[in-house]
Amino acid sequence: MRFITGLLCLFSLLIWNVAYGREKPSVAVIYSNPPEEILYLYDWIVVDPSTFNMQFQKERYYMKKHGKLIAYFSLGEDSISSMPRTCIIGKNRTWKSNVVDIRKQMCQKIILKKIQALSGNYSGFMFDTLDSYQLALPEKEWKSYEEAEAEFIRKIRKLYPEKIILLNRPFEIFPKVKNYINGVVAESLFFGLDKNHNYIKMPESDTRWLLKKLTEIKNSGIPVIVIDYTDNKTIAAQDAEQIENMGFIPWVTDKNLKHIGTGVYQFIPRKIAIIYDETVDNNPAHQMAQLPLEWLGYTPVLFKYHPEKLPELDDSYRGILVWLMNGIKPKNRKKFENWLLKEIHAGKKVFLVDPYNLFDYRFLKRLGIEAFENKAPVTAGLKLLKFPGDFGFEIKGKPEPADILIKPFNGTSVVEYRNSIGQIFVPVALMNWGGYANQDILIKTMQDMTLWVLNPFSLFRKVFGYLPAYDVTTENGRRIMTVHIDGDGFEGKADFPPFRFSGEVLRDKIIKKYRVPTTASVIVGVITDLYPELSDRLKNIARSIFSLENVEPASHSYSHPFNWYDTLRMSEGLPPEEKNPEYGHNLPIPGYKPSLKKEIIWSINYINKYLTPENKKVKVFLWTGDCVPPKKAIELTYKARVYNVNGGDTSATFNSPFLYLISPMGINKGKYFQIYAPIQNENIYTNLWKNFGGYVRVIQTFKLTEKPRRLKPISLYYHWYSGQKIASLKALEKVYKWALSQKPIPEYLSDYAQKVMEFRGSAIARQKNKWIFKNAGSLRTIRIPLSEGYPDIDKSKGVVGYRKINNSLYISLDNSGNYELKLSRTDNNPFILVESNGIITNFEKENRRYKISLKGYVPLEITIREEGCHVKSSGNPEIFKKGSFIRFRFKEKTASIEATCKN
Repeated sequence: MRFITGLLCLFSLLIWNVAYGREKPSVAVIYSNPPEEILYLYDWIVVDPSTFNMQFQKERYYMKKHGKLIAYFSLGEDSISSMPRTCIIGKNRTWKSNVVDIRKQMCQKIILKKIQALSGNYSGFMFDTLDSYQLALPEKEWKSYEEAEAEFIRKIRKLYPEKIILLNRPFEIFPKVKNYINGVVAESLFFGLDKNHNYIKMPESDTRWLLKKLTEIKNSGIPVIVIDYTDNKTIAAQDAEQIENMGFIPWVTDKNLKHIGTGVYQFIPRKIAIIYDETVDNNPAHQMAQLPLEWLGYTPVLFKYHPEKLPELDDSYRGILVWLMNGIKPKNRKKFENWLLKEIHAGKKVFLVDPYNLFDYRFLKRLGIEAFENKAPVTAGLKLLKFPGDFGFEIKGKPEPADILIKPFNGTSVVEYRNSIGQIFVPVALMNWGGYANQDILIKTMQDMTLWVLNPFSLFRKVFGYLPAYDVTTENGRRIMTVHIDGDGFEGKADFPPFRFSGEVLRDKIIKKYRVPTTASVIVGVITDLYPELSDRLKNIARSIFSLENVEPASHSYSHPFNWYDTLRMSEGLPPEEKNPEYGHNLPIPGYKPSLKKEIIWSINYINKYLTPENKKVKVFLWTGDCVPPKKAIELTYKARVYNVNGGDTSATFNSPFLYLISPMGINKGKYFQIYAPIQNENIYTNLWKNFGGYVRVIQTFKLTEKPRRLKPISLYYHWYSGQKIASLKALEKVYKWALSQKPIPEYLSDYAQKVMEFRGSAIARQKNKWIFKNAGSLRTIRIPLSEGYPDIDKSKGVVGYRKINNSLYISLDNSGNYELKLSRTDNNPFILVESNGIITNFEKENRRYKISLKGYVPLEITIREEGCHVKSSGNPEIFKKGSFIRFRFKEKTASIEATCKN
């Protein structure tokens, strides 16, 4: 008997270790669609399969690591009348559901069929309503039901040995199933609901009884998850801490389990909803505001204003930016006002541009803003009384003449004027709910330029609050360098001897010479159908390029659409909106009828099947023409599981060094995201291919996006036709040499794109005195102001080093995707990674012993800082020592550094 008991205990331990490991998991329970942040943040996420969007979850190809999804499953009840009447033994009138008799084999088979349907998509199940039989059966039958229920749980474990199994309140059957489950769930330990579903503090007698049960289960070695209910955030935080201190896993949430609750982490939202009107191109919200918001660490999400379809914002939203060029019509104001007040009440910060154009006197007063008549002549001057030190950030500005003036009566003025008769006018103010600004004092538009009057970085931080920022421009203390080539001109001939195809010229003169990661694309129709007499030769050139070690293949479509919305219309059998475009709707491939699927899916599949070596597949689709794809086109790239890149307008130069010429990371089209090219291509810098050597001007853009803030990686982006001219080839040589002189970390465009996609959903939370960061492990840099201090490496997790750049500290992380950051006021770590051109593949630390392993696309360079450590490396690198800094230069692309430091 002891031997059998020992085997059962061992089986239980194996189940636990397979499902998670030795540490207690963090758990979230959300019956709506949890945002990506929660899927990254928690180890186990219990969801309701009837509401969870599994189809879209499968499309999220970039979520390479995330928590395990556990399906809620009502084992003892049926709420949708899917069971035959012979399986029903009673009703739960509170929840209007039927109680199921699982003693019957027929009923078990039906339940198992439902479980099987879920098993392919979920890592486990949370079985609920285990005690519902007590509502329907006489007490004398309870024991037989419990025996059958326990046996059924054991049967499920046998069928699904590696699935996570959680049971809600299995107190009667726990001794019989404890060796077959991974955890126990219980609700309402300290705070719960009364019979009318109102929030209450649980009676002490109920708490004592439940606490005794849960302690016994915890002491048996089974994790216990406690779900409490409250709508008070302060109580939730205190309750979660109390539950955790007792050794349980907390989740304190709302009664419908729709919101992001408080668990072992205090989740910190990052998203900013941007409400805009007209088109994106004609609204400053995207072109002007999104970039500063991203740099500050927020995730902007665009919503086009529709009076009848205001966005439903979940708890992952931190704030709202309302920038409506046309205001709000009076008949639509009430609905918008109610929506806005609801979001403010939920704790979101709001920034309003031109509030008087949005609302009337009455609602402005509710917001704490007074609107009043300007009694001075509108042509009379205004005296500037108060302004920030960086007022006139890019250009000086002043308010335009107005009949109505505004000022806050319970806020803080940022810019303040007095008119000729003494009236005080405040066009920019911070409020307890966020802030507002009149557009004419926020930005100024002249001809085709729009410049900032106020500093958007400092303004938005004051409105929306401080966050450590994920950073996509930098890895391991070095600025990222990417290279990508659009497919245009691949078939063109160089106009200098020996007059080879431009693809051959760039292959031999650039790609083979500068052996940095390069994303190279072709237009499939050009090399297959447009020039049939050249097809074999062009295919062979493409194969020779894609087979190079430093090249990743990409598609630049089938026929190079010039207008993607027209391509969508034509692929759906509708006429294009642009009737006679100068260059046509696409390249003139004989017999071709526009098709989104052929442009995207077919072109990718063709390259994978006929042009790439077996060990390479297309990872990137590069937009063509106007680079403005509709949502349906972006959706196809998700279905193809490739990154979609191009578009944007980052082309600032010394003649125009302004933020409006530096684009954000990309743009969301509904739930899909288009990634912009970090910096524009040579077609822009050569004045539409007139000044063939003009691409050298991109170096100005590289410099302007480095200081005073690093806003972009170094991104070389050009077309194959740059191999046709000696001047353009020389320009490329200069750009490559300058880029490499900056000591970057070269990475593929797909690496950068993965970072951008992770940026959109990476989680930030607090746990006691630490910052928590979680993602898929490819976005490995956190940026903080120098004033925040320095990481304590030994008390942090996954933090490898840091480097001061401009006025920020760039913190380097390992590849785990699971990070804890403990900050210190002093910089006294004995060992840190300062910078490297390689990617961290492993980081170990224990008792002041450290080991970093790295892998690069080029021979590795590594700089560390050590204080009192014995340091050794793999291989036989060149070593340069200066003070406490040691620089290693390897011939290899993989290396490791080990350090043993004094205690």
